Amino acid sequence: MSKKSLREQEEQKQLNDQKVEILQKKSVKDLIAPSGIDASNIDHIEIISNAKRYARSFFVSTLPRMCSFPDIFRDMYLFGDINTSIYINPIPEARSQNELNRVINELETERIVAQDRGNINRESSLTQKRLEAEQLRDEIAAGYNKLFEATVVSTLFAYSLEELDKFTKLLSTEMSKTLVGIKSAWAMQEEAFQSNLPLMENKINKTHTFDRRSMGTVFPFTTSEIGHPTGIPLGFNRQTGVPILFDNFHSSLTNYNMVIFAKSGARKISYDENFNIKIISTYGNRKFSSRCRR
Repeated sequence: MSKKSLREQEEQKQLNDQKVEILQKKSVKDLIAPSGIDASNIDHIEIISNAKRYARSFFVSTLPRMCSFPDIFRDMYLFGDINTSIYINPIPEARSQNELNRVINELETERIVAQDRGNINRESSLTQKRLEAEQLRDEIAAGYNKLFEATVVSTLFAYSLEELDKFTKLLSTEMSKTLVGIKSAWAMQEEAFQSNLPLMENKINKTHTFDRRSMGTVFPFTTSEIGHPTGIPLGFNRQTGVPILFDNFHSSLTNYNMVIFAKSGARKISYDENFNIKIISTYGNRKFSSRCRR
């Protein structure tokens, strides 16, 4: 090996040692931090780096009475350049039952007042809420359910203040379609932005109470939409009305097996490896099938 090669190897080793030493001296906060952040504005912050960016943080203010999986927070995960964090804390069973008993008593008192005043609509609504609270209390007592306190905070990014304002209005409109209300973290932008960083610190504490079933709806691990560009039409999604185009030989799937469940006489449809559509219908104990080309 020549002297030049040895010298190059020694220089590269010294350079690598310097890089490792620099990384060891810096913490995770130092590595992910931008050049600077201006948090002097009360409704947004400015991130100063190679290109200046604007960010606005939100928290969930209102939730619908009922929610479906996985549509409730879909836009807070998929709406352009946005980050969303969820802080979940379980509530002890004793505290859950005490709070539910207090809520039940308050609802019953309000129902009696509404009944005395002849307000039938409010009386009916309060009765329904009281029954739901009693059912939830009984489920928790039996160990079938559990309550959680959750904080949902999102940060929306843009490269200009005008775009940030436009995206803010559009996000608010999209979230209102699922009856979810969001509010800007007014005068708390710095705390909300820090809460949305991977530091596990909830600094705004805007909590909502979820039970076990509703808590599972906030995670977008799956989607209600099914479709492939090369698929055949199998029907429509009843929730969204979007056609379902499914190809069980698509490269994204692990195998081509498929099973279809439906009630008797619903005309279940499948197709084979030659893309022949097979319509199966049953009547009593007899089974009818027909084939047609795609």
